[in-house]
Amino acid sequence: MTIFETGRVVALEGAAVWVETSRNSACGACVARSGCGHRTLAGVLTSDKGLVRARESETLKATDCSVNDRVEISIPRSTLSVGALMLYGLPLFFGITLALVVGADSDVRAAAGFFIGLLGTFAGLRWMSSRSLFGTVEPQLERVVDHELDEIIIDINH
Repeated sequence: MTIFETGRVVALEGAAVWVETSRNSACGACVARSGCGHRTLAGVLTSDKGLVRARESETLKATDCSVNDRVEISIPRSTLSVGALMLYGLPLFFGITLALVVGADSDVRAAAGFFIGLLGTFAGLRWMSSRSLFGTVEPQLERVVDHELDEIIIDINH
């Protein structure tokens, strides 16, 4: 299954484009949204827009897009699942494992082991990502939804 999102092209970059998308929040569907402070706090601290780099696909090349075009991008749901597991599960696993190994007799050593395992795993994931060892996990362009034409206003009075 694939997740689709629509956004506006804000920049072109070789075989990819930068797309501005709206961040959807679960707060909009929540029953308690009117009485919850989380929605207000999230609105103050974060923007409702996000930038995503989308690579070209067989159906749409980056050269076919222009700035301000509305495009549809996609990402496989499995990519999000595996990414979340790696980003959250692996650091916790290695942090807890290192805490248990080095901190059997000391709480301070257990805490230090946990944070060293956590930070070490994050650094390892960052290194692997910079070397593209995970393959291509970027969203890809699917289709142009709307070509944005710049309006030219001609003043005939002057």
